Amino acid sequence: MLAIIITGLLVVSGLLFVWPASQPLRRADAILALNGAGDTARQDLAVSLLRRGYAPVLLFSEGAGKNDCPHYPDLRIICFDPRPARTVGEIDEAARYARSHHLRSLLVVSGRAQTTRARMLARRCFPGPVTVVSPPTPWTQVPFQVVYEWGATIRAEADSSGCS
Repeated sequence: MLAIIITGLLVVSGLLFVWPASQPLRRADAILALNGAGDTARQDLAVSLLRRGYAPVLLFSEGAGKNDCPHYPDLRIICFDPRPARTVGEIDEAARYARSHHLRSLLVVSGRAQTTRARMLARRCFPGPVTVVSPPTPWTQVPFQVVYEWGATIRAEADSSGCS
């Protein structure tokens, strides 16, 4: 019985956090780069998507000061410190920006393990189409990220106070 439970947990973890459902990349009204402490791959992907014309503006979460705002004079990048300093705060800030600027779609750049939770929160907070993409994750980080994401996803699901 224990083997069945462990196997089930590994399969669900793999589907939700290691190989989350992918979406085709498409243009949006804004790109949202979620925080990932020290995660330059996420920033590089977001800036690359902006440069390639996937959206006219990048909303960049500095993660309460954990990541420096990227500065490119030729690109429109708006940096912010989310409140709360969690994924729900980042999504909420992007949704407020979208409402005030009449944006209808978002392209969210998240960490691979964070994809499922980012998609769930974005659907809760933003009424328009949302595409979530992520850069590759080094396999050495996967075990920690899976454990972290279980807790963060349960917390996000239980806490319905996010989104203004």
